[in-house]
Amino acid sequence: MRIHGIRFRVTLKRVNTRSVLASSLHEVRHGSSINDNNNNNNNNNNNNNNNNNNNNTNNSKKSPLSNTYFKGVYAVLNRGQGMYQSSLPFHIRWDRIQRHLEVLGRVSTGNTVIPYRDSGEAFRMMWKAVDDSKKSVLWQTYICKDDHVGQVTVSKMEAAHKRGCYTELLFDCGGNITGRRRLVGNLKQSGATVIEHRPILDHFLPYFLGGMKWERSPGIRNHRKILLVDDRIGFCGGLNIGNEYCGKSEGGTGRFRDTQCSVVGPAVAHLREVYDDTKAPKPWKWSFARWRQIAATAMDRRYKEGKNVRDECLGAMRHGGRVYVRRQMERAEKRGMRIMERMRWRRQREPVETALPKEEKGEKDLKEEKEGEKVVEKSNTLSISPLGASCMKKDQKTDDDQTNNLSQAKEKLIRELDTKGLQFTFTLNDEDAVPEAEEYSKARPSVTQVLSCNPHTRDWSIPYAFWQVSQKAHRRLWVTTPYYMPHRKLMRALLRAVRRGVDVRILAGSNTTTDPWFMWYASNYITGRFLAAGVRVYEYKGDQVMHAKTVVVDSIWSSVGSYNWDMMSNKNMEVCVCHLDYKLAREMEAHFLDDLKVSVEVNYEDYRRRSWWLRFASWFFYVGLQIAEKLTFRTFVDADLSSKIQ
Repeated sequence: MRIHGIRFRVTLKRVNTRSVLASSLHEVRHGSSINDNNNNNNNNNNNNNNNNNNNNTNNSKKSPLSNTYFKGVYAVLNRGQGMYQSSLPFHIRWDRIQRHLEVLGRVSTGNTVIPYRDSGEAFRMMWKAVDDSKKSVLWQTYICKDDHVGQVTVSKMEAAHKRGCYTELLFDCGGNITGRRRLVGNLKQSGATVIEHRPILDHFLPYFLGGMKWERSPGIRNHRKILLVDDRIGFCGGLNIGNEYCGKSEGGTGRFRDTQCSVVGPAVAHLREVYDDTKAPKPWKWSFARWRQIAATAMDRRYKEGKNVRDECLGAMRHGGRVYVRRQMERAEKRGMRIMERMRWRRQREPVETALPKEEKGEKDLKEEKEGEKVVEKSNTLSISPLGASCMKKDQKTDDDQTNNLSQAKEKLIRELDTKGLQFTFTLNDEDAVPEAEEYSKARPSVTQVLSCNPHTRDWSIPYAFWQVSQKAHRRLWVTTPYYMPHRKLMRALLRAVRRGVDVRILAGSNTTTDPWFMWYASNYITGRFLAAGVRVYEYKGDQVMHAKTVVVDSIWSSVGSYNWDMMSNKNMEVCVCHLDYKLAREMEAHFLDDLKVSVEVNYEDYRRRSWWLRFASWFFYVGLQIAEKLTFRTFVDADLSSKIQ
């Protein structure tokens, strides 16, 4: 039974490994490494071989094929570490991922992307770019506070406008409900452009009085953070404008732990397209290629919906047939081996026993000697001495050893064919890179892609890209987010990645480092599902509030932007800069590990022992947010993101 690709996962779900495996092969989650288990299995195999040589006449011995084969299957199901599915080579896998991502956003090469983990350094570089501007300064943010950092930012933009630069500040009214008239008053008087995006009062009454159509919902907010200077350098990430977002080195409080990145190269023009998309959404901004992708996805979904109904009916029958055929083949092979062994033993035993002294024979042996008298005469065994008989026994043992070796070689070949899609490897250390990533980066150029979300045009490129990367990740998937409430399809992709042996980790805020605070309770409601599947969840315990939004995959692909892994990011306008590059991904992994040093991993047993009050609070806020989402986006339906199809 050749197993690879999706068939491998189907087999894992349907095979009852505990009924096949020996008790000694049952492993404990997060136990010893697969290398230690392999060494133990080798020792057990050697002992089994010795026992086979000493007990050649045991015809009822069970074949070790099933135990050895299903050991790897059991390791995938119960550990998820030290073993991974690699039916596709690394370069083929990531080439396919890139082909799927190309239709989601603009792609370019020759860019320089620099991530900033220190928010003070990020603001220093952004302010420096504004001071050096010569043509234009375009700043788009979700929150712009009237404090020290906000006033410094506005004053620098005002100075740039007085130098002759076109200056524009766009902030969302949802993040600035009270307005910013005093802050931006001087900037407006100087002649600069100030845009207040989607005032809440202008959309609140029309939404409820106009049939609660989600296109008019006041909940659609612009969550993008973009700074463009002279169309030469761009900045993107999660930093808003305010003291809380700026480090202490530049006059802020450094309350939030965030990540920002700078981009220099052709990707700046792509960021400009996203910036303009906020003001004037373009329904078909990716032309016919994007439309074809959407149409193909919809048709593929409808086809799979009908196919899944058929597979559910025939799946059990197919599986039962495969198991039945395999058992019949094993039984026939064992029966044939027993018959051949009996015939060989009869031919070899008769001449040896004939040469032994008659007093050592029993009545049964004498009777068999008379019946086989003709065979004895033909073989001329009367002239064989006892020494010759002992030599014949040694030759017989040698023949049996050769037969056993051939049988073992055959079983080994069968196992290699059956487990072609499996590769055993040492568990990667956190500081080590994925082995194939560096070689892949040498053979492929660095690629930068700008992804965006806009519910007005039904463009959900960012969650679709994360879904593609999650379900096809090779070895490692590390996510940093303030909180997590992903939609159903993205959550299934993460759980499937864990079952394939991918190291999936989520780093989020704790009950003291999450803003808003109730999002921690809502996220805690689904934490158990992640932990039970094998996802490693960490809570940030530093002296800052977690606000970073990054993803790093396989030491080759990374993303920095404004997208939170929650339900509202699917309805807001978001932006992310994705970069396919080994060096940048390694730097992002180093940032992730630095955050882990001040984080605590959530233990599944401790999670199950949480208090009843915490259970109720988690359920209350989770359900409350679900209800609020339905009220705010009552008619919202996205068949692709909410589909049950994998």
